[in-house]
Amino acid sequence: FNPIILILNKRSMKKFILLTILTICFSNAQSIRTYNFVADTDDASIIGEVFNDFHGKYKKKSGGVILQRVRFLNDVTHRVLYYGDPENWGMKEKVPQEAWSNYINRMRIHRNPGKGSYTAKSMYWKGGDREKYNVGRQWLFKAKDPSKYAAAYVKFAKAIEPIIGERMMGVGKIEMGDLNGATHYTVFYGENMQDLDIMADKIRASKAYQEFVKTNGGSEILVSYMVRDLIRL
Repeated sequence: FNPIILILNKRSMKKFILLTILTICFSNAQSIRTYNFVADTDDASIIGEVFNDFHGKYKKKSGGVILQRVRFLNDVTHRVLYYGDPENWGMKEKVPQEAWSNYINRMRIHRNPGKGSYTAKSMYWKGGDREKYNVGRQWLFKAKDPSKYAAAYVKFAKAIEPIIGERMMGVGKIEMGDLNGATHYTVFYGENMQDLDIMADKIRASKAYQEFVKTNGGSEILVSYMVRDLIRL
């Protein structure tokens, strides 16, 4: 019996498990692009019509596009979120230049650019009932050890599935964006703000959450805000 060999074997096994989890996370990972903007109530209604007309006619090859209301984020009222397979991006059919220009111009007339737009790569997503649970709480943060955080998050997410049911949650890596050094995002979707608060209390009281805090390598939350799906196509 050699205790040194045993310790090395345990370390090797942990690294193997970590690499396996990360491989699963990044295999078939979807690309995400969010564009934040500001619009008043009247303009927001028109933007919804323009968005629905264009994206209702021209469908993406993979993934989808969502118009969301944003709250508790300075200088941002809405955002458009695109997601899909980076190797199968774009529209199913070619969009005529006139239709594309008309869409862009009509959107620009009724909105002003907002801060915090970014691109990202989804690392893990737990799906669910998006029709019922369409209000999300999102966090942007710095992960001190991205590999540890990703592995701990996946384990944590799977452990709390019995608690959250058909609610959705996910984590991703920030690729581009002026976000004060944020490296990752997490998001959790519920039915409304009350539901999000109740679920947060239940999750924080769980053993899975305590284990997640101990094993994720540490992080610094930079900003958090709320989003609500308006139109999903």
